[in-house]
Amino acid sequence: MIVRAEWPGYVMDVLVRPGQEVEEDEPLMILEGTDVSRTSFYINAPECGKIREVLLEEGDFAYEDDDLVVITDSERDD
Repeated sequence: MIVRAEWPGYVMDVLVRPGQEVEEDEPLMILEGTDVSRTSFYINAPECGKIREVLLEEGDFAYEDDDLVVITDSERDD
C-alpha cells in the first residue's frame, strides 16, 4: 500500500524507518501545511504492516497525492 499526501506541505519529521512494524493509525510523518497559519498535521498509517520504503525526507515538499510511504503486509517477506 502506498500512503499519499492528502494536502500539500513540507515534511517536518519522519517518524518511521524501513523495516519498522506499524499499527493502524500510527503516525508516519508530520507535515506543515501551506496555509497562512502553517498548521502541522500527521500522516497516519491506514492499516498495520511493515514500512518498506520512505519516499520523502525531512525538508522535502509533498504535493497533494504525492507518494510518501510504502507499507507492505507484515506477514510477507519482501
